[in-house]
Amino acid sequence: TACVDVIASGRAMGSVPVVSACCCSAKDGLAVGAAGGAEKHSAFGDVVRDDGGLPPSQKKYQISIQKKDANEQLGMDVKHRLGRLVVLAIHRGGAVDRANVVANDQELPEMKVNDVIVDVNGATLDTTMVAACKSSAVLRVTFTRREHHW
Repeated sequence: TACVDVIASGRAMGSVPVVSACCCSAKDGLAVGAAGGAEKHSAFGDVVRDDGGLPPSQKKYQISIQKKDANEQLGMDVKHRLGRLVVLAIHRGGAVDRANVVANDQELPEMKVNDVIVDVNGATLDTTMVAACKSSAVLRVTFTRREHHW
């Protein structure tokens, strides 16, 4: 497995924090459904609906990440899963952590472990999201989170 720097953003609107990440893992594909056809699954393993909508248990958020410069890493580890990036760890003091502090101060959602990154500056495929993170100092990151209803 190779590591690459990744940048992600976790702000809805307003200030722009910066995040850096190392993303390592293998790619996942389609699962075969009961009827023998291919079903698409979310990074959480849920079957993706035909209309492209999120399952009711998932919510979508956005964060802005401001890196000190385009070469700064995000301070986040991610795994490639079904064309998306799943957050494995957020490192203290990194760009994502700084973005989370700003989000918290503004009472906006923070990026957390197990969130699934689905868009970085308009890029929506895992490899293009990683490239966007590497090439930009400011990132607009959209991520989904599974909401647990116990």
